[in-house]
Amino acid sequence: MKRRMWKSPETQFTLACLVIGGLGFAFLGSLVAEPKLLFGRSLTAISPTLFPAIVLAILFVLCAIQIGLLVKGGIIPAATGITGWARGVIFFGIMTAYALLMIPLGFFISSALAITSLSVFIGNRSIWQIAILAFAAPALLYLAATRLLAVSLPEINAMELFYARLLGG
Repeated sequence: MKRRMWKSPETQFTLACLVIGGLGFAFLGSLVAEPKLLFGRSLTAISPTLFPAIVLAILFVLCAIQIGLLVKGGIIPAATGITGWARGVIFFGIMTAYALLMIPLGFFISSALAITSLSVFIGNRSIWQIAILAFAAPALLYLAATRLLAVSLPEINAMELFYARLLGG
């Protein structure tokens, strides 16, 4: 069982993401250009390396946790009965639809649809888990990106009004 585990595409992809996350974080200064200065002051409110550093650190930590769970036998790579190429094509289709729906439906709705589709695709059948993840994750990510990191995300007017009323702003 252990030998097959290391040959599974899921495990190899997780190892590749672990290496990419670690190397990306280590060489972040070489990957992100310094912002332009105007009269000795930066034109951006936050450091341009902050968001990539957060994403790469989270990627590294989550991949390390998954590898640890795989080694301990806590999780087993999914056996969906779909071949590797078909899984790749389906995943690419879901992500392409997500990107194409981002502008017309906004960040929250398109993210909820993508998370729901991916959850069902990987085999999650718990309606409550899917619903909580599909609604909580995009809302928290939107609020963190727009409020903490001052990043603009596409959103339809109804959702922006909802967020404004919710936060009193």
